[in-house]
Amino acid sequence: MASYEAFLDLPDLAEYKKVFEEEYCNQEVFTFDGIKVGFHPDMFEHAFYKNANRRKGDKSIFCFERAKRMRWIRKVLLDDDLTIYQGWDSKKKAASPDRRVCLVTPDGYVVIIALNRKNNKYARFITAYICDDVSVINKVKSNPIIYRAKSFGISET
Repeated sequence: MASYEAFLDLPDLAEYKKVFEEEYCNQEVFTFDGIKVGFHPDMFEHAFYKNANRRKGDKSIFCFERAKRMRWIRKVLLDDDLTIYQGWDSKKKAASPDRRVCLVTPDGYVVIIALNRKNNKYARFITAYICDDVSVINKVKSNPIIYRAKSFGISET
């Protein structure tokens, strides 16, 4: 299992955005099983902001806790010691094989990508966040498994 301890400690939002664009948007990023994952600058807000009001879904507060784990995204995508689950499609109200969700536990860090429906060797980054809600983690783990970790049990704890 990859090491997930090191945090990215930058002085401000602009520096985090610069790293995101340089290391993700301007470089090729792949999963351990060869899927090319696309990142776009406009994804920064979705991935590194949180809601001031969950009901409104306004995503107006920059979240340093998410941003300092920015480099974990690549580590998660490359880590074949993590189990990958189908993600939830909110429109269909069901688990979907074109959504991949990785959990890094016990931290509860989540990375979600969506596979291209026409060519599943390409995906787009959806988001990454810290999930401290055990019921959400259990829901993810109740979805079908796409890939079981090589070291079975590591990501299941």
